Parts: sequence; C-alpha cells; structure tokens
Amino acid sequence: MKRLSRKDLEVIANRVIRAYMKLPEVANQPVYRIYPEILAESLLGLKIDYQHLSFDGSILGMTSYERIGIELPGCDDSGEVYFLDGKTVLIESDLRECVEQNGRRNFTIMHETSHQVLKMLFPQDYGANPYERPIHFCKVNTVRRKPISDWEEWQSNALASVMLLPKSLVEQAMRLFDVQGGIRMLNKIFAKEEYPILLPDFSCHTLRHTYATRLCEAGINIKVIQDVMGHADIDTTMNIYIDVTADLKKKEITTFDSFMEGQKDKDGSA
Repeated sequence: MKRLSRKDLEVIANRVIRAYMKLPEVANQPVYRIYPEILAESLLGLKIDYQHLSFDGSILGMTSYERIGIELPGCDDSGEVYFLDGKTVLIESDLRECVEQNGRRNFTIMHETSHQVLKMLFPQDYGANPYERPIHFCKVNTVRRKPISDWEEWQSNALASVMLLPKSLVEQAMRLFDVQGGIRMLNKIFAKEEYPILLPDFSCHTLRHTYATRLCEAGINIKVIQDVMGHADIDTTMNIYIDVTADLKKKEITTFDSFMEGQKDKDGSA
C-alpha cells in the first residue's frame, strides 16, 4: 500500500480545495469554511446517505470502492441488505439528527470522502489487498496509536483534517479578527507539551469554538453568529460554543463602569 507523508497529503488537499473554490456554488463569493457535502457531491460526484450503522453507535461512517452488500441494524429478518455502489458515503443518521454532532458529522463525511479521493488518485495502490474487504469504517476512537497500525485510516484522517480546515482559511479567520501570533499562538495554547517542536494536536472543532468566541468579542450580533455557525438552536451557540474569556469580561465590565459614570454625570447636572 502506498504510504503518503503529511506533506504529500497537504499537496493533495490543496489541489482538491482549489477545485472546490471553482465550483458554481462557491466561486465569486467569500469563503469562510469548507462544506463537506458540497465537496463530496458536487466536486467528486459522491452520494451521501444516512443510516443507523451499528447498535452501539461505535461506527460513524463507511464507504467502499466496489459494489458490496452490508447488513445494517435496520435490516429485517428477510435478509435485506444495504448495497454500497462504490460511490456512496454512508453516515450514522444520529449525527444528522443531533445539532451538537455537526462537527463530528462534518469530519466523518470528509474522512470517508478522503478514502474515495485516495482511491481515485492511486487506484492500483490504494485498497488493493485482496484479503481485505473493500470497505472502510470510521469508528469512535479517542486513543492515539503509536506507531501507526492502519496507514489507510491514518492517511484519510490527515487528509480530511487539511481539507476540512485549510491553513489558508485558518489564517484568514485570524487576520479577520486580528488574532496576533496566528498558528504559532495556537501551537502554544493547544499543544503545550509539544510546543514548539511539533504541530498542534487539536481538532478542527476546537477552532469553531474559538471562531464563535471571537465573533462575540468583536460585538457581532448573536443571531448572526448563530447563522454563521449553522446552529438550529441559539442555545447551542450561546451555551456551548461561546466562552466568556477574561478579555471579554474585562471589556464588558469597563463598558458597565463607563455607563455608571455617565449616569452619575447626568444626576449631578440635573
């Protein structure tokens, strides 16, 4: 199997993102995030479908490069199976039904899409083991394994991360909100033990929280923030995504102090 480095995967991701930016749905308008559904369906011609994939919720997504039948929890006793057609990305339906799972859903879609991208680019090398089923599962896993035991899954994880959160969009957001220090600052915050030796070990979802908090600090209307973040419920935006930082607290208290001083001046002149 072909083993690609992080640098190789970044080159592939940049090619995909450049093509994404030329899509009619995206071109000629500001781009602040990558929509995995548009990338998978409009750019790569894949189909995204939602089903319950496991009884215990341990499988988040799956895809295959070939036509293959799989039995899912929803299949009845008659032997009915779900057929993957080689161009379908199958996602756990619970991830679509729960708004708090949007980040996990987006990454799962991009992870399975990455398998398809790598198969398109390296059809002879990728998924060529005749002794393995031609199907990939994205499973719930919080354990980091070193050394890497499954290169195909590692490569899809790495490629998905870069495509979902391109460095150019991260830097654009930092410039937009005047976050000094950029990537170096994120390294120091989210990878204290490894800084400054390694790149940060944090999820792209972390940046969504930072992004929402910075929007709030900039005084952006909360309904606008809700819309930008794609939240169906404003409580998700306010209580989960936006954090009260020390700077924001200080700013609001200063504003209140100024208001009270103004009230004193009014009372004194009355």
